[in-house]
Amino acid sequence: MKNKNIFKKLIYLESGNKKWHLKNSKSLNSEKWLQHLLPADAEAPNIENDRKNEPFLIILALCLLGLVILGGRLFSLEILSGKTNLAEAENNYVHQTPIRAPRGIIYDTKGTALVKNVPNYDLSITPNDLPIDSNERSKVLSDIAKVTGSSLDELNTKITKGGEHSTQPILLLKNIDKDKSIILESQASNLPGMTIEVNPIRQYLDTSLLSHALGYVNRISAEEIKKTEGYLLTDYIGKTGLEKSYESTLRGKMGFVRAEVDSIGKTKKDLGTTNPIPGDNIQLSINLELQKHITDALKVQMDKAKVSKATAVAINPRDGQVLALVSLPSYDNNLFANGISEKDYQTLLTDTNTPLLNRAISGEYPSGSTIKPFVASASLQEGNITESTTVNSTGGIEVGGSKFPDWKAGGHGVVNVVGAIANSVNTFFYAIGGGYGGITGLGPDKIKAYLDKFGFDEYSGIDIGGESKGSIPDPAWKLRIFNEDWYLGDTYHMAIGQGDLLATPLQMANATAAIANGGTLYQPSIVKSITDGNGAVIKTTTPKVVRSNIVSPATIDVVTRGMRETVTTGSGRLLNTLPKEVYAKTGTAQYGPNNSKSHAWFICFTKDTAQPIAMAILVEGAGGGDVFAAPVANDVLKWYFSNNQN
Repeated sequence: MKNKNIFKKLIYLESGNKKWHLKNSKSLNSEKWLQHLLPADAEAPNIENDRKNEPFLIILALCLLGLVILGGRLFSLEILSGKTNLAEAENNYVHQTPIRAPRGIIYDTKGTALVKNVPNYDLSITPNDLPIDSNERSKVLSDIAKVTGSSLDELNTKITKGGEHSTQPILLLKNIDKDKSIILESQASNLPGMTIEVNPIRQYLDTSLLSHALGYVNRISAEEIKKTEGYLLTDYIGKTGLEKSYESTLRGKMGFVRAEVDSIGKTKKDLGTTNPIPGDNIQLSINLELQKHITDALKVQMDKAKVSKATAVAINPRDGQVLALVSLPSYDNNLFANGISEKDYQTLLTDTNTPLLNRAISGEYPSGSTIKPFVASASLQEGNITESTTVNSTGGIEVGGSKFPDWKAGGHGVVNVVGAIANSVNTFFYAIGGGYGGITGLGPDKIKAYLDKFGFDEYSGIDIGGESKGSIPDPAWKLRIFNEDWYLGDTYHMAIGQGDLLATPLQMANATAAIANGGTLYQPSIVKSITDGNGAVIKTTTPKVVRSNIVSPATIDVVTRGMRETVTTGSGRLLNTLPKEVYAKTGTAQYGPNNSKSHAWFICFTKDTAQPIAMAILVEGAGGGDVFAAPVANDVLKWYFSNNQN
């Protein structure tokens, strides 16, 4: 097989004359083999002549290939991308200066403004409008640096990072002095590509009082602009709280000044102005004065208990509207609105008291005895007990060698469900939860089912982000999380709000409101209405019912009498001097190593038709709910009843 690689390719060039050309021929000593390939009447190929034509053919082929590539590129530019390229070409000589729409104002329930927009001047540059000549380009940036006192290197770095030929404005300097902005505006004809934008920023009028509810506005990020249409890289956007969840309502629509400019950015012709459309205003259901009073009352008890964290939620049981949402410690959201420094941001992030956490909706805590009215509701509704069912509390019970104590040494004696709620008798709830002394227990699944009905272990759907859902354990949950079986002791702990049962203050307040209104669970909301710039109402919040008739009116009646006795004769007697009837439940939720620490809980409501309110109060790590949380409720309700006459 000497001739195995003699011919690599055979190309037929002129079929009419039956001439053949052999390419990459390594030897011409295979005429016999060639004769087998050629037609009988074919002329012997003139290899020497064809070799002479080879360069011409290669050049011809390359020319044809070039024409094909050029034609394809023209087709792409003219046909496939014609509209896009036309728009880009127009932008090269039509310059648009944005006019920011005034952001909508947020008001409390009585019409008090909580925010305002303050003037802010930003210096932006459109790199594509800068002079092409490097010296002229450098002079423009040097003149800007000279007026603003900034570094030329800093300006160049920002342009390089943003794209040296970008047709979008790049923020060079933010929050520049008004006097400097006037100087730069006067020199605008000599500073092509530069724009001074009036870009108002938020000012929050009560600093940290409503930070978690309102949230804050800050510069849009590169990631956000990829997901959001209609924003520029120099724009602000809601980041947290109501500012984020109602961004589309508050923002408004941007306007533009359009002008035809020449190659160096000088205006040749005014092409008109599109006026901005202001954002809509929001009125909250939150009562600013109530928010202040709860905050002050919490701080008093925090100081007494020598703790630094607390939270409270107040809700109107009639419709689910939030009247107050307090989380302490808080933070000044103006820090973010003005462009927070790295130092200030790190201080907030590393603070062990986690001021950025909205405890009211995101904090998850063992409920302690505040869960007992809901467990009692379940047992009454299931028919496992009646109001006349009694349990003898002697200080606790012992099952299988394990002791489950009452909080009161020696016990409470013989109690029914009303007395058990009023005096927070653990033994009674061990019995109705897991069964004891002839009483059929609910068991973990039914306890969980009823707690779910009251809104625990689920998101409430409140109209601000960051909500947690808490946790109601059951046998399947324990097996999945810990790979352990469920024991009777787990049910006992569950029935008194200990163990792995976790709830948020918002859930606790909303569930309390459901008892107050007779068994309807509403989706809580903070926004009451939306109005336009002229004050005309665009939208009013309609109460959204999550569940109705959770338990029967008869069940509600028994439970509310127990909560009333909490105030008249039980652990909440401090509130018995208030001018109107209050229904309540104290809670002391153990946590930490060996349950060595306790959260102070207090839930309460009033049935007053003119001033309905339900509250959940938590002072973290303070101790007894009757000692540190009940005084907050007493102080707040005393003020509320005397200052909110309708």
